[in-house]
Amino acid sequence: MRKQLFALGVVALLLAGCWAPSPQPPETTAAPAPTSASAMPTPATSTTGSAATDLNWGTPIAGDEFNYTGAPDAAKWSVYNSAGHAGNGIRSPQQVTVDGSKMVMTGTPDGTTAGMSAKFARQKYGRWEVRAAGSGDNEYHMVSILWPDSRNWPCDGEVNYAETMGDWNLIKFFLHYSCDDRQVSASKALDVSQFHNYAVDWSPEGMVGYVDGVKWFESTDAAHQPPGSMHQTLQLDWVPDDTADGAAEMRVDWVRVYAAAGPTPAPPPPQSGESFEFAATGDMNPSGNTSATSHSGKNAASIIASLNDGSLDNFLALGDFQYEKGTCSALGAYDQLWGPAKAKTYWTAGPTHDVAPGVNDDVDRYMDGQCVSTVKSATSSDLGRFQDALDWYSFDKGNWHILVAPSAAWRHDAKRAEAMTSEMDADLKAAKADGKHLAVMSHDPYFTSDTSRHTRLSKAKPWIDVFWANRVRVLLSGSQHNYERTCPVNSADLCVEDGMQHFQVSTGGMGLRAFTSDPSYVQRKFSDTWGHLRMSLKADGSYTWEFRPVSGAMQTDSGSRGPG
Repeated sequence: MRKQLFALGVVALLLAGCWAPSPQPPETTAAPAPTSASAMPTPATSTTGSAATDLNWGTPIAGDEFNYTGAPDAAKWSVYNSAGHAGNGIRSPQQVTVDGSKMVMTGTPDGTTAGMSAKFARQKYGRWEVRAAGSGDNEYHMVSILWPDSRNWPCDGEVNYAETMGDWNLIKFFLHYSCDDRQVSASKALDVSQFHNYAVDWSPEGMVGYVDGVKWFESTDAAHQPPGSMHQTLQLDWVPDDTADGAAEMRVDWVRVYAAAGPTPAPPPPQSGESFEFAATGDMNPSGNTSATSHSGKNAASIIASLNDGSLDNFLALGDFQYEKGTCSALGAYDQLWGPAKAKTYWTAGPTHDVAPGVNDDVDRYMDGQCVSTVKSATSSDLGRFQDALDWYSFDKGNWHILVAPSAAWRHDAKRAEAMTSEMDADLKAAKADGKHLAVMSHDPYFTSDTSRHTRLSKAKPWIDVFWANRVRVLLSGSQHNYERTCPVNSADLCVEDGMQHFQVSTGGMGLRAFTSDPSYVQRKFSDTWGHLRMSLKADGSYTWEFRPVSGAMQTDSGSRGPG
């Protein structure tokens, strides 16, 4: 009954718009011997076995009661699909399920296990409590973690507030800090196979850990505290040794998050210079081209120089990297020109030149450092996992949330493309609730003039409706082999003040194409100039743009849009 009443309260909070989930990629953690140990505080006496109840933390602001069945709620959790901890085994979504009363992660003897990252309660300071148990082979470690939203590990810290390390009769607390991954820690004898309540209270005064309502860890040293906001993760990590391999299980009854003590500190106001600076283009390299003086070579050189001098943060690659087929061998020529930008490249794929299942399907492997070179793209580094070319992902930059919509899926897996609609909607809603401004990048455009080869991607209208409903501000795409900029437009092709402004930039190096139609929502276009778009996305939702020509007629386009 108590759990049912809490669940009703959770629903009420959701309806009130109190939760602000935001997707995050998989996290990894390491726990070597600590460099120093915290002094063990004097234990208190718990009357309820819960820090939240004993200390009157109030009503949870977010969490999951796991009172449903099936996969973890996609609106609340990102479930890992990646290599395992420290590259050991794999993390598979098939290894985690919810049985109506608890979440269960299972690990197999061969290291197939699971982990998941909360999309809710990204906050600096607050209180977290989980009710968990685990058992099985000592090669498995059960971990409840606070991970930095910045993903800047180890510099921005890590809080392992309930971790086993090969002994299911001992629980440990590790507070990681500094770019050298220093730690303070505590240990407690405990039968972890039984359910216990693990909690952490993070405030400007320091970090306090609790087991069953009893304080067992404390650090008040300001140098040990994480510098920015964090979120919950749950992981069953496989750490193989020379003993026989076995199975294991992690069970979590609930996760509850509470506001920090006293008024929640307001986020710092955006700095006037805070922005995300990037270049974007698509349709880049002719087959076998390695010429630095080609259109592709000039674009690559200009972008790479600005990435190196810090005037650009990233390159957003809008698909069709090379022609004709996206194989590892063919991508070798692209890599000679564009390879130095790869580590700072976020990418999306085109439906034929980059990916055609059963024919060519290597561009995602190339971007993951699995062929041509071992350098990983910013996508792989940011997500911490392999990104399939036909699936969506998202990432945050400053106060902007950028969703990568794989338009190639409409050609190669339309059923999956349709299913993504609700997933991307939930992602955008969560980011918007978190105060983020929204942008979307894809390969195939919807708002575009016709050419002799392509018209708009009409199949993607369900996605466009979702983007409009969430008031996405910027759309980026390629494909047409020319340049276009629209007015801020709604899903009915009308120019409106709060619309989505679309930039179609496919002038990376391939032959250009003339336009054969002239939609009223297109404000500027040309098909005689190679170059790339540079944008600055500001914290208040405003942005500026400039088309930077590198060859051809040297036309350009620039402008700005105010806060939204």
